[in-house]
Amino acid sequence: METEIRSHKTRKFAKNWVVVSLIVIGGLIMLFLLLLGFDNLYYSKRIYPGVQVNDIPLGGLTIDAALAELEARLWSADKVELIVADDQTMVFPLSELGLAWNKVKTKREIIEAGRGWSGYRARLDYLIHKKPLIIKPVLAVNEAKLAEAAAHLAGIIYRPPRDAYCTVEGETVTIHSEQNGCFLKVKELRNLLGEALCRAETAITVPIGEWPAPLTASELKGYGFDTVMASYTTTVAAGNPDRTENVRLSAAAINGYLMAPGDLFSFWAVVGEATLEKGYRYAPVIRAGEIVPGIGGGMCQVSSTLYNAALLANLTIVERYNHSLAQGYIPLGRDATVAYPGADIKFINSRDHHVLIGSELTNNKLTFRIFGPPMEERVEILSGKAEQIAPPVRYEKTDALPEGVTELVRTGVPGYRISTWRVVYRGDTEIKRELLSHDYYKPRETVYRIGTGDD
Repeated sequence: METEIRSHKTRKFAKNWVVVSLIVIGGLIMLFLLLLGFDNLYYSKRIYPGVQVNDIPLGGLTIDAALAELEARLWSADKVELIVADDQTMVFPLSELGLAWNKVKTKREIIEAGRGWSGYRARLDYLIHKKPLIIKPVLAVNEAKLAEAAAHLAGIIYRPPRDAYCTVEGETVTIHSEQNGCFLKVKELRNLLGEALCRAETAITVPIGEWPAPLTASELKGYGFDTVMASYTTTVAAGNPDRTENVRLSAAAINGYLMAPGDLFSFWAVVGEATLEKGYRYAPVIRAGEIVPGIGGGMCQVSSTLYNAALLANLTIVERYNHSLAQGYIPLGRDATVAYPGADIKFINSRDHHVLIGSELTNNKLTFRIFGPPMEERVEILSGKAEQIAPPVRYEKTDALPEGVTELVRTGVPGYRISTWRVVYRGDTEIKRELLSHDYYKPRETVYRIGTGDD
């Protein structure tokens, strides 16, 4: 009997507990729904706590107040400063870069932040861990316009690499350091612009890539240009400053010219055509066997002097022509005429190391030097005995002179035939003899006038 009474009380208590539990749970659900409704109503026109755009806190603000805050602290930036170097900056309006703030999309994202199931979880993280809901501002990008602006900027920044180089003064070689090239990293700039602007940063260091120069000063120093391998000097006749200026200009164009093993030197490729715009002047040149004024007269003395230096440095001659008339500044068989764009002087650096060509014009002395490691061989230039050709005589009749009267108009110049060799020695032993040329120089005729007029 007592057992039945105890069992009845237990069942009644359990039933009451279930009822109470259901009432409590129902109450809690009602409270949750009530709070949820209030929350939704309160934040229907507000931004949820913890929401921020970058480091701009917007939580608790009305939507209008949040937009005003973004306008003041973010969207008011309508220009960007691009820092190219320590002393060079450029300011671009965002519109010129094809960039604009997408305010509509940003507004939608800050309003939606904290809503929905994932939003509740994010809000819970903020309540418990103070972890903010960070929204990135949205940029609208006109890709074509941005590409155009980047191309313009790239053109300003671009600098090709400059090799290390040598300057020569007399027998002194000075080595100048290389300069690396630089270029704009276009893709990286695009990313930086977006990231920096979205962080409200309006000063951006432009990403610049470096382009190493192929030839460095340390390499040049290893080429051994402290030694003169060979040199040759000719005398530039005084009295014609225009011709001397042509010699100076063309020799200076070659000064400091570097040749790697196997390189081909061409006078015209290095010096270029003689023009008045380059500063060349009229001076005597040989054309069709006659001496006449021409632009660049005197350049042949430069090519001839260089030819002899190249011979003595034991470089391989590829192309060379003698003058039609013998020249007083250099021995027969040793000259090298040039005439743009045809006759040229060409030679190859047939040595196993670099060589450097230096020129100097001082006190009417033109010298070419070939710099490089000391030569193991010795070179001599030998010429055979010149065959002299007597100048022909031409008589011109004129009635400007009385009959029987003869007048010398021009004294002739003999012509020559001569052969020239290059002889190479190691010590006192001849190891090579090379025929360089068989040259012919035309004689220049003697001219007389014979009178046919009346006395």
